[in-house]
Amino acid sequence: MGLVSSYLFFKAYHYINDIPEAQNITQAEIYSLTRIEDTDTRLIRALKNNAFESWLYEANDEKVKQLPKNKKLLLEVMEGKTDVSDIDDAMDNIKKRLDIIEDVDIEELYILYYKNRLPKQYDELLDAFRKSTVTDAEEMSKDAQELLDLLNKIYNQEGMLVVTNEQSFKKSVSLLDEINDNIIEANKIKDLVYSYDNLVEDIPTPNTKFGMELGKYIDEANSYLESKTMVEEFERKYSELQSNLKTNEKLIKKSVDIPDLVGMTVREAKQEMNQLNLSLSIQGYTNTKYKNGEIVPENIRGIESWDGNEQDKILKQDPSSQAYNFIIKGSTIQIIVENQSVAKRTQSSESSSSSTSESSSTSETTSSTKE
Repeated sequence: MGLVSSYLFFKAYHYINDIPEAQNITQAEIYSLTRIEDTDTRLIRALKNNAFESWLYEANDEKVKQLPKNKKLLLEVMEGKTDVSDIDDAMDNIKKRLDIIEDVDIEELYILYYKNRLPKQYDELLDAFRKSTVTDAEEMSKDAQELLDLLNKIYNQEGMLVVTNEQSFKKSVSLLDEINDNIIEANKIKDLVYSYDNLVEDIPTPNTKFGMELGKYIDEANSYLESKTMVEEFERKYSELQSNLKTNEKLIKKSVDIPDLVGMTVREAKQEMNQLNLSLSIQGYTNTKYKNGEIVPENIRGIESWDGNEQDKILKQDPSSQAYNFIIKGSTIQIIVENQSVAKRTQSSESSSSSTSESSSTSETTSSTKE
């Protein structure tokens, strides 16, 4: 039994030892291909170990030979080199080709892919946006749409929360918002400039890159609006002036010089006013508290009805000839006259005796006015 065991071990040793050379691959090549590097990720290490074990235990070097191709396949995905449109097919291919890959590995591959792919697409779009102008913005739309599709894909895929929390994801969302704001503002400005004849207010100063590029057209449209407004204002004022002139013409035809009535008697004023087709409204200063001839201080005078004496002299008039030159025929001028003072009369009163026989009387003099 010992001899038999030794013989079988000897044959197996030679069989395994001779396989690499028989299949045109040396042990040095196997070692080189399957050697674990410090930079190898978990999946790459698993791929190498699987190939080495297949060669070592099964005497099959097929996985070792396929190792460079399989490693490249994994790295293209993990380093984000695969196109977004091809990534799902690439994942299916990996799962079919590599028996070490499980569902949890696919999720990890997706995370690695997105983490590496997203910054690249962000940089590509950012560079395109910086170089683009408002006239060639359409050429940038493809890059923007690809980044948007990638963000939507990540957001809607389960298990990608770690990616959506990445700074690159947030920066990409912000960049797309900025580009969208640029396009919206540029389109709005174009619409306003194209329909400049309908502008009712200035186009505001733009805030975006594309909007600022249209500054020249904004200035021209705003200048047109300013000129249009000035013309409309001139026409309005001219029309108003013409209307005023017509009104003034009519008023002038109906107006007369305001007479100066101060110092005249009421009678003289009435004669003057009748000739000018004007009316009088007459009021008098009170003078009932003072004896004949005494002047009432103006600051304590009160207005009362005129006593009807046409010899009273006019003290004031409204409107005044000093303030106005003309007055419309048929208008009324209000005048104030000094009611003539009247001599006070003496009045006596006696109080009847009461049951206590007290009697005394005093007399007072009061002044009265004609009503």
